[in-house]
Amino acid sequence: MWCNAAMGRARTGAGPRSPRSTITDVAREAAVSPATVSRVLSGTKPVSADRERRVRAAVARLGYRPNPAAQGLLRGATHTIGVVVPDLSNPYFAEVLKGVTNAAEAADFRTLVADTGEKAGAEHDAALELSRWADGVVLCSPRMSHWELTMLADAVARLMCVNRLGRGEPVPAVVVDFESGVSSICRHLRELGHRRVVYLRGPNRAWSERARQRALRAASAPGFEIVQVPCGSSSVDGHRAADAALATRATAVMAFSDYVALGVLARLDELGVSVPGDMSLTGFDDIAMSSLVSPRLTTVAVDKQRLGRHAWQLFAASAADGPGGQVVTVTPDLIIRGSTAGPVT
Repeated sequence: MWCNAAMGRARTGAGPRSPRSTITDVAREAAVSPATVSRVLSGTKPVSADRERRVRAAVARLGYRPNPAAQGLLRGATHTIGVVVPDLSNPYFAEVLKGVTNAAEAADFRTLVADTGEKAGAEHDAALELSRWADGVVLCSPRMSHWELTMLADAVARLMCVNRLGRGEPVPAVVVDFESGVSSICRHLRELGHRRVVYLRGPNRAWSERARQRALRAASAPGFEIVQVPCGSSSVDGHRAADAALATRATAVMAFSDYVALGVLARLDELGVSVPGDMSLTGFDDIAMSSLVSPRLTTVAVDKQRLGRHAWQLFAASAADGPGGQVVTVTPDLIIRGSTAGPVT
């Protein structure tokens, strides 16, 4: 799905529209060539004062509105930033996008967005396409391989990542300290007395999932067993995985994200499993809905809009500093709510 997050809705109505003037109409009105009109409007090459006056007068008379994308391509700068997200229906990515868009708008930039629908193979092509129309591209939680990301960094002049880091990739990035966040959840559950918990895994190709796995390995110890169940990143995935989680006979479920945890919560309610009476449940990200459900969800808070703002700052800095591997790390906070309690003995 493609959209322009900075543009308003198209006008609707049954009445006829007056035909729009073209650059050829302006050239005819001003008695100059279309190339001269283009030079005047883009400012790419000087023209005589008389020709510029005639062109601007013709533009005013005809109400001509130049194509901003075409002008940007002529100048070599479009004042547009592209953002590639895995799933815009996921509130996490919608909030990151809002952070980028608000920061871009304050700098008089537009935002172009590509939603890849969690298809890792679509990310590379989407970013390349956006780079044709934008001055730079932000990749949100890209699932692509190291080789694909390296090739893309060579092809896109100003490329930034959100939640992707590793193996010396020379791409500026803003990342959440997922290891710290998962470790804090494990400590919380262990302190409550849980000795067997189940973790619902996220997408295998997600960099954040690999970071979570490192924290889970470090937290596993005698007296604190972590069983893993394949899941995914959506609420539907969580709903589907809840039965398998129950079959492990764990006393707590750690979900890949709040979005997944909400699906688990719905399924447990269908089965008559009390949260946290029969099963504790945790999420990750602190999306808005996590504090509105019952019970409210214990989770790890990540300021998603802050991630987007940092991505914009890396983009803006790259214009002056050139390509580089600057990394901004954001530390999340554990938020303890009503979905966790000590296990029933």
